[in-house]
Amino acid sequence: MNRKIWILILIINSTFGFTQTENKNLNSQLEEMKNFFLTGDFENYANYTYPKIIEMMGGKSNMIKVTKQGMTKMKNNGFTFTDLNFKNPSEFLKKENELQCTLTQIIVMETPRGKIESEYTLIGISSDEGQNWTFIDTSGKDKETMLKHFPNLHNEIIIKPKKQKLIE
Repeated sequence: MNRKIWILILIINSTFGFTQTENKNLNSQLEEMKNFFLTGDFENYANYTYPKIIEMMGGKSNMIKVTKQGMTKMKNNGFTFTDLNFKNPSEFLKKENELQCTLTQIIVMETPRGKIESEYTLIGISSDEGQNWTFIDTSGKDKETMLKHFPNLHNEIIIKPKKQKLIE
């Protein structure tokens, strides 16, 4: 059960924010993914989720179902996403047939305790030289943990520690 919750957090957090990189496809796909998530279009949102995460969730339809259920539960418990942004894109790293980069995503969420701002690392991966991108959210997990679950990640990838603060 804990594994499914961690995967759900990876999925949910993979949508947040927007920043400019030198790759126009990455920029536009981040924006599309963000919009699909914020409008609740999880069918199209799933297209931007890294395939191994979809596999870990038992396929695309199950991932969509679990995401919808998780979002409904969060909303019923008083948690609402209010702002999403990306910053600090890394240099692109090449490993085998993948182009990889990281971004810091800033998530502002209304909670029963007030607004919370969190920062996590988002990993972008393209297997076609930057034409199409899928994403993995680290959800505050460290590099060692991410490499264990995703051994295809470049050893030089930078995964920053999670930051969280109450802002109101």
